[in-house]
Amino acid sequence: MISSKASLFGLAAVLSIALTGCAGGGTPQVTPTQTPTQTPTPTVTVPALTPEEAWDSFNQISDASCQASYGGLVEEEISGPNVGKLKIRLTFEQAGENSLVSALPNGEVSELDWSQLLACESAVFIENNGTDVGYYFDGEPGYSAEGPIQITFDPQTSKFTTSRNGEGEQRTLVFEVLDGKFSIVEEVEIGSKTKLIYGLPGPAETQIVNDYFDSLYGAN
Repeated sequence: MISSKASLFGLAAVLSIALTGCAGGGTPQVTPTQTPTQTPTPTVTVPALTPEEAWDSFNQISDASCQASYGGLVEEEISGPNVGKLKIRLTFEQAGENSLVSALPNGEVSELDWSQLLACESAVFIENNGTDVGYYFDGEPGYSAEGPIQITFDPQTSKFTTSRNGEGEQRTLVFEVLDGKFSIVEEVEIGSKTKLIYGLPGPAETQIVNDYFDSLYGAN
């Protein structure tokens, strides 16, 4: 099970507004029409996070993203070598256990494990602490500068970056966050970006999943 954590860090917003005033005296007179001035753009400052805060915040977002995927998810590659590649997760009520597939633009479809979703893979990796313990998680490790995964937060872009080296292969992911969940994930080494859309997949995506498993086990 994906563990629950402390609430998300807050983003501090500082608004700088310039106010002008005027004073008049003597004989009243008609005020000339003035050219409207633009309202100053609010300045939003996102605070920097310590390594421990980045770790805790990322973990909460990662868990929330994976939990949300149970209600349906479509991950679509929007740039990179396989533009249009889909990872589709139907709900248990829609399709039971056989509910996840990967669909390439050339029409090739294959079964997918939930831990291969970008919404879930980081949570799984962290809970496994970088070790292969199957589906039986032994608890999530706390922050460690020497851990198998490093997490940083860029206050200028509000993006998280994870870096890990598993089995001699470097994997770097950059995460954009929307409403407390991953929204776009960049896979740096292969040069791709994937958009994550939570909720029930549409009819076309649902049909891809159903057709694939019907071809394996027959239509109900």
